Amino acid sequence: MIQRPWKAFQEQWKDRYSAFLNQSKSKSATSEKDVEQNPDYAALKQAYDKTYQDSKAPGEEARKAVDEVTARLLAVQSVFTDRRAYVNALSYEIETSTSPSSKASKQKELADYKKEKATVEFPDGSKKQFDFPQLEETYNEIRDERTKKSLELGDVLKPVTAAKTKLDEYISDHMVDLTPQQIDGLKRKIADWDPKIVQINVADANIVDRCESCHLNTREPLKITPASMTAKGEKKPDEYADAFVSHPEPELLKIHDPEKFGCSPCHQGNGRATTSVEKAHGNYEHWLWPLFPKENAQAGCQNCHASDMVLASGDVQWQTINTERPLPPARLHGLPPL
Repeated sequence: MIQRPWKAFQEQWKDRYSAFLNQSKSKSATSEKDVEQNPDYAALKQAYDKTYQDSKAPGEEARKAVDEVTARLLAVQSVFTDRRAYVNALSYEIETSTSPSSKASKQKELADYKKEKATVEFPDGSKKQFDFPQLEETYNEIRDERTKKSLELGDVLKPVTAAKTKLDEYISDHMVDLTPQQIDGLKRKIADWDPKIVQINVADANIVDRCESCHLNTREPLKITPASMTAKGEKKPDEYADAFVSHPEPELLKIHDPEKFGCSPCHQGNGRATTSVEKAHGNYEHWLWPLFPKENAQAGCQNCHASDMVLASGDVQWQTINTERPLPPARLHGLPPL
């Protein structure tokens, strides 16, 4: 049984990060056009152009269908919303009324109101009358139709979107916002690197996190993706490539300095463990606070920001947290997150 898996991670990191830096082009020393001369880029560009042309006509047709059904939905919605609000108001009065006679009166008023006809004028100029049940049914049918048309549009555009993403990622993976001198400095750091435990110690909060012993690029000054850390000759990222990415929200690190906050207060997991990935991520029976999964990484914000209405930033469609707060009392006394 390997007791020091972090050594294997660091060996892989030295090889892959060095290769990445050797291939990276500084924006201060080369232009995007230089990267575009690469045969790999040309192949991606050709694939994108083809998918774009192939999807252009069906995409326009699908988008037109979405626009048409959306216009019909808005026509019905403008009438339905007002009438539904009145129905809900009467229903609330019936539910809260303590007088049997008043309740009966409101029930009759509601029944009569639902029978009244309302006129909807559609985008083509036609008009149609609906009672409330018919109006609600029509609204739901058109809404479902729009959902279906939107999904069809998404399916048509999916290939071109995927091709464009690959094209953009190729450029971002081969150009960095660093000077040639800065890139050389990173290369020297890697060349001089000796295997070691990388540890954050926040004594006041009794936090010891060794996560960066494997996640070595977390705080590197450039964007690093799994694709850029994939081993040469491999088509898909492996566990090493996934571990060597940079933090997806570098702006958050500016106001949540890992040297002050650590890693596990936000991400959970067992920050002290180094004998296996499973234990370091807290995915075993003796650890009660496993690492939050990627799709729910923002859950850790609630450990400190439970009373905030809006959290966060870019990639996860939040609004950036712009006020630094101390760790809650439980964390300051070395207790695990709630």
